[in-house]
Parts: sequence; C-alpha cells; structure tokens
Amino acid sequence: MIRDEELNRLIRYAQGMGLSVRFMPYVRGSDVSAEWHNDGSQITIYTTSRCSKLEKILSLIHELGHHKAFVNNDREVDPKIDEALDSEEKRHRKRVWNMEIHDSKYWEEIYRDTNCQFGLDRLEMQRELDIWRYEFLYENDREASIKERRAKKKELKKKYRC
Repeated sequence: MIRDEELNRLIRYAQGMGLSVRFMPYVRGSDVSAEWHNDGSQITIYTTSRCSKLEKILSLIHELGHHKAFVNNDREVDPKIDEALDSEEKRHRKRVWNMEIHDSKYWEEIYRDTNCQFGLDRLEMQRELDIWRYEFLYENDREASIKERRAKKKELKKKYRC
C-alpha cells in the first residue's frame, strides 16, 4: 500500500514536469531497465513479473534525476552527451558516466519532494550500484555480467545493511 502511494506520487510528480510515464514489459537480453527520452517527453520503465514496486520506484527516481538535470539546463541536451549515448568509444563512455554521477545529485530532492517512506540508505545503495555499473562499463569496455552485478549488490547490501 505504501509503495503504491509512493509510485503514484512519483508519477504525478513526473506529470507535473510535463512527462508521461509508461510501464512496458522488459525486453529479454536488454540491459535497459528504464529510459528517459531526451526530448523531455517521457520516461519508460521496463518491468518483469519479478520486478518489485521498490525497484520501479528507484528506476523512476533515477530517470527523474535525468529530467531534473535537463530542466535545470534550460531543457537543452548537451550535444556531446547526445553523441556519447550513441557511441561505443571509451572517451564517450566516460562522459556518460560523469552525466550519471551529476544527474544522481537530484535523487534525494525527488525522494523528499515526493515524501518517499523507504530508507534513504536504500536510495544511496541504488545510486552507488548504478554509478558502479557505468564506471565498470567505462573501465572494462563491457557491461558487468549478472554474476558481477549480483556480487556488487551483495557487497552494497552488507555496506548499507539493506
């Protein structure tokens, strides 16, 4: 019940910023669990039957962080970021990693604005995990494997006691 209310508040928050929020089935084999459309029109969250409400909430907060950065940049997407998102070059992955770090600074503000009730430590754990994934991609020229992601998540759960 609490998570349903939080999710609804986040959706209304997004709508208040001119976004539509869509939930779509996850595409097997994809590494994309959510996306913010860089024209500032929509957020899509990809879900599976095993996706918890908290995971949906955290994905939505992540994507809303990108939108808040977009709004604070006069609704302009940096052309270098746009180019980096379509590139496999290492220097571009570094730019995307830095963008993720920058945009995650809005997460706590979104959390507070929407009166989320789950522990702030869970949000911090998710931020660290997300940033780690982009760092891993930059440093290793590949996405982290499922085994590597699980190990990192286990390490962070221990660290944050989640």
